[in-house]
Amino acid sequence: MEKRAKLTEIDLVRGFAMMGVLMVHATSFATVQMRGDDFFGLYNFLNIFSKVGTTTFIFLSSFVLFYNYYHRPFKGRDLGRFFKNRLMYILVPYVLFSVLFFTVAWYHRGGESDPAAMLESFWPKLATGKSYTHLYFIFINIQFYLLFPLVLMLLKRFRGFAAVCVLVGIVLQWLFYIGNDAWWDVTNRNSWSLSFLSYYFLGAWIGINYDRVKNWLTSAQQAARPALRRLGWILLWAVWLGAALVHIGLRYNQRLLGTEYNPLLYDAFWNVHTLTTALVMLQVALLFGNKSAWWLNGFRRLGVYSFGVYLVHPLVLLFYRDFPPRTENSWLLLAWYAGGLVSAVTVSYIAVYGISRLGGWTWIFFGKLPRSLRKGKASIPSVPVKPVTEVSS
Repeated sequence: MEKRAKLTEIDLVRGFAMMGVLMVHATSFATVQMRGDDFFGLYNFLNIFSKVGTTTFIFLSSFVLFYNYYHRPFKGRDLGRFFKNRLMYILVPYVLFSVLFFTVAWYHRGGESDPAAMLESFWPKLATGKSYTHLYFIFINIQFYLLFPLVLMLLKRFRGFAAVCVLVGIVLQWLFYIGNDAWWDVTNRNSWSLSFLSYYFLGAWIGINYDRVKNWLTSAQQAARPALRRLGWILLWAVWLGAALVHIGLRYNQRLLGTEYNPLLYDAFWNVHTLTTALVMLQVALLFGNKSAWWLNGFRRLGVYSFGVYLVHPLVLLFYRDFPPRTENSWLLLAWYAGGLVSAVTVSYIAVYGISRLGGWTWIFFGKLPRSLRKGKASIPSVPVKPVTEVSS
């Protein structure tokens, strides 16, 4: 069975998204503890502007799956292999890190050594992605993996549906938002895949039509109307930046001034901001993907190991926050929060990089990496193999 061309730009997008996740988590305490501080506006800006990681990873996961599977047969044997890979490279690390984080958090918060009480509390959290705050993302992705064969079959059979699936995803997501706001009041709404259908279907549509999308994002001179295409790029970036700035302002007023707006207003600007972010990041990755600047290589490395870094970094921040500075100096506090971000990036990366080099068995922690990375044959892959793209997303 012929494989699709490998996508060198995906690791770069994944690196951008991972930095967004790290920035949000590194500034989350500052948005609560530093209200009234001279730098609160900066903390709020970085926190809200960077809330694009989870949505971009969902987009990437869907994009890669549909890019790989839509244009080729998907039979019973493929279905079995698909779920086997997800069981091994997603579910096993999820369970292991759920146990690790639950245990660490239990004792860190002063819990007693009572195995029965611990197990009673652990099982519901494991089943709903709540063993620790960041594991809900893995729980959401598992839901989407379960849906994938059905959605793939529908999009293959009904080509008209495939053409408008982004619109369908947006409508279904907003029906859930509005219904939940008016009637259902679902607990932990963002732990359920219905909250992210627009990103899933955007990824599906781009995965199906990637050659056309790539051409639109990168080529203006060869277009029938170059000026019109450039105008499209300007509109994309303007909508992206405008929605982000409005959302930042809304949250600033809420957090600092206590101004409350309709919850759906926050959802609307966040949804527009994060949907357009996926396209903006992809365009940047396509434009810079073949360059070799140090900062691009840094994002690529972060992207390659993003699944492991995502799983590990909250542990770094948990212990880092046990040693806050005893000062009210705004600059020193800013440096301390910046140190949390640097520590989360470097310590997590070094830990994942080092452990993954110990042998092929380390997939139980971080999923499957290219063989060259596991055995030290290459410092960084210029083109990732397919399993990394799917699993790390």
